Amino acid sequence: MAGCWGRPEIHFVAIGALLFALDSGLERARGPDRTPATGARLRTEPIAISSQQIAALRRDWLARSGRFPTAGELEALIEVRIDEEVLLREAREQGLHRTDFLVGRRLVRNLRFIGDDPTRSDADLWSEALALGMDRTDLVVRRRLIQRMQLDVWGALPEPTQAALEAFRAAHVDRFTEPAGIRLSHVYLSRDRRGEEVAFDARRLLTRLRKESIDPAQARSLGDAFLFQHDLPVRSPEELGRLFGLPFARAVTRVQTERWAGPIASRYGQHLVWVHERSPERAAELASVRGQVREALLTERADAQLAERLRWWRAQYSIRVEDFAS
Repeated sequence: MAGCWGRPEIHFVAIGALLFALDSGLERARGPDRTPATGARLRTEPIAISSQQIAALRRDWLARSGRFPTAGELEALIEVRIDEEVLLREAREQGLHRTDFLVGRRLVRNLRFIGDDPTRSDADLWSEALALGMDRTDLVVRRRLIQRMQLDVWGALPEPTQAALEAFRAAHVDRFTEPAGIRLSHVYLSRDRRGEEVAFDARRLLTRLRKESIDPAQARSLGDAFLFQHDLPVRSPEELGRLFGLPFARAVTRVQTERWAGPIASRYGQHLVWVHERSPERAAELASVRGQVREALLTERADAQLAERLRWWRAQYSIRVEDFAS
């Protein structure tokens, strides 16, 4: 156990816990400021969104999209900015700026970069960084604290039941579908092996396959060895495009079933194709998309829970936004 103290993350956790304990003791000594009606702590420092901050939001939008935001878009950006400030303040209320390992490491690293005394302890540097308000101005720290508040919401969510997953999938059929697919076999003729004759050889072989009604299982031996499968299970056009290239995938979607077609070029050479069947797009069974359904359901619940918490937290603050009509 003693060896664990050599690890820097253990140092930061211990330091953070000590700082938080000291701060909590001072807070208890002062006494909490509470309202009798709700029991919620009053937030005495208002949230103010200045015209300079609004101008920065407009510039960021312009840099990303090539145009200034509309009034509605700008209002939405301001609301997000307010939510972020609320999350930051609530994170500090919970002492996360004093206990989070990544926050501590970032602040200590910043001070060591600009400092000239390498003998100072991490605890001293962390405490000094907080006293200087570096946790309020450092962009990485701000993002980390916001992320921690969001992750705390995720961590508090119960695991969805089977019934909840099935109900969510059924209510969002359009989001969880199995794409249309094609099952095919093909005979491959190598461009590298045959050179300029590859197209001629492919047309000649196609004539033979059709004339002699050669079965796909027998036809593969009449072509060249292929790196991948000659008989492909059901694949979507997108999957075929990734394997053979988009021109091949587009051509295959137009091929008549149970009849030799081609030659169809791919990134490898020429192919003679036999389409066994096409399957239409259909709703996916839960078993095949369970992970996607679970993530989407938890995301929806987390968003709703976070929105509810933000409504409650925002009610504790006086919020001022300077005029942004211009």
